[in-house]
Amino acid sequence: METFAVIGSGKTGSYVVQALGDRCVAVFGRSKPIQPENFPMVDAIIVFVPGPAVQSLIPTLMEIAKPVVWGSTGFEWPSNMDEQLKKRGLKWAHGQNFSMGMQVIRRALQSMSTDLARLDQASVHIKDIHHTEKLDAPSGTALKWQQWLGNDYPISSERVGDVCGIHELLIETTGEEMSVRHQAKDRSIFASGAIWAAEQLNDFGENGLLTFEYLFDKVNEHEI
Repeated sequence: METFAVIGSGKTGSYVVQALGDRCVAVFGRSKPIQPENFPMVDAIIVFVPGPAVQSLIPTLMEIAKPVVWGSTGFEWPSNMDEQLKKRGLKWAHGQNFSMGMQVIRRALQSMSTDLARLDQASVHIKDIHHTEKLDAPSGTALKWQQWLGNDYPISSERVGDVCGIHELLIETTGEEMSVRHQAKDRSIFASGAIWAAEQLNDFGENGLLTFEYLFDKVNEHEI
C-alpha cells in the first residue's frame, strides 16, 4: 500500500487527508512543523499551503527527496527549479487546478483557440469566482484559460462566500452568445486529482518540475 504525507490541512488539504484515509501517515502544518531528520517513510508528499508559504518549504522538501505534488496557487516557481530537481533526480508536480474535469475543459479550449479568431467582432472574456479567503486574483486557473486559448482575453474576478471555484468563458457577437463553464461543487475533486498525481509520480519516467497537465497527458498517452 502506498503511503503519503500531507502538508497543509486547510480548505483542500483536509479533503486530501480524508480521501487518503489510512494511506495518510502524517499531516504537517503550523502546529506541527516539518523536521527532515524525523520525516516518516512515505511514497510521496502532497502539499496544499498558501502561495507565500511555498518558498520556505522548497529547501526542506528537496532535502527529504520524495516525490511532491504541489496544489498551492499564487506562487511563481524559480526559473531554475526544473534544473535543480533534475540534478537531484527528483519529481515534483504542480498545478493551479487538480480537477480531472478541468483537463477536459483544457483540451476543449485549446481546440477552440483558432476558431475564436474567425468570429467577426466577437467580445470574449473570462470570469472567475472564488471564496473570499483566496488571495490571488485573477485565479491561477483563469490565467491558464488565457494560456490554453492562446490569447490574453480580459479576466474579471469575484470573491464571494465560500465558493470552491467557478470559471466561465463568455463569447458574444452581434447575433450569438456562447459560453464554456466549469464549476467545482466541492473541494474533493481537487483532492482526488492531487492524489492521482501523487500515485503516478513514483513510476513516472521523467524527473523535474512537471505540470499536472503534462503528467495527465503523458499518463493517458501511455494507457492508450
